[in-house]
Amino acid sequence: MTGVSTDTLRHYERMRVLPKPSRSAGGYRQYLPDAADRVRLIRRAISLGFSLAELTRILGVRDRGGAPCRQVHALAVEKLSKIDRQIAELMALRSELQSLVAGWGEQLDRTPNGQRAGLLEALIQPPSKEENPK
Repeated sequence: MTGVSTDTLRHYERMRVLPKPSRSAGGYRQYLPDAADRVRLIRRAISLGFSLAELTRILGVRDRGGAPCRQVHALAVEKLSKIDRQIAELMALRSELQSLVAGWGEQLDRTPNGQRAGLLEALIQPPSKEENPK
C-alpha cells in the first residue's frame, strides 16, 4: 500500500517514527488507517534530507500534541544551505574538470599516437595560477 517493505515498517517502528501497531490473534500487525499517510510523510521527508533521528524527535513532539513547526523549518533551512554549499562545490569541481579536460585534449593533440601524454602525471603537479586563482 505504501511501497515499502515489512522490514522498513519494522525499522520505522524501532526508530519510533511509526507507532507500533496492535496485533491480530494470529500475530499479524494491524496498522491504523492513518499509518499509510505517516509512512508517506516519512518517505517524503527522508527524500528531502531529513534523517530518521530528526523525524523521531519531530514526530515525537507532534505526537505529544506539540508544534514542532519552527524546528522543522530550521532544519529545512539548514538542509537548503547544505545543498547550496554542495552545489557550489560541484560547480567549482566541474569548472576545474572542464579546464583539465581541455588541457588534456590539447596535450593529446600534441602527442603522437601510441605515446604517453602524461595526463595522470599532471594530476600530481600543483595547478598553475591560471587554473586555480586564489
